[in-house]
Amino acid sequence: MDDFAKKVRDRRQQEKLSQQELADRVGISRNYLSQIERGQAKNLSWQLVEKLTSILGIKDETTDKQEELADIPPSLAEFAKKAGLPTDDTIMLARLKYRGQQPTTAEKWELLYNVIKMTVQ
Repeated sequence: MDDFAKKVRDRRQQEKLSQQELADRVGISRNYLSQIERGQAKNLSWQLVEKLTSILGIKDETTDKQEELADIPPSLAEFAKKAGLPTDDTIMLARLKYRGQQPTTAEKWELLYNVIKMTVQ
């Protein structure tokens, strides 16, 4: 279970909300909320994270990640969307710079990502 999942579950229980009550407030199914709380739902939309953190009164690094994603270069956003990159991988790439420079096209981001994957696997 990831930190965000645990925070959502713990805070919901502190607030004495059932999964159905919180799911109704957020506008998702109880089943989907259960998956989120177990850490099984990945790549949550920033809108959903914002609703959950707002309703539950929690702020976590996931919200910070969403803010970082808002500042990624357009070419990286294009590659991330096309490749279906996990949020953490997109943020990792966005933080990379070589002599203050970053790739300028989606194709160059893809090349960099594949080199990193081949190097660490």
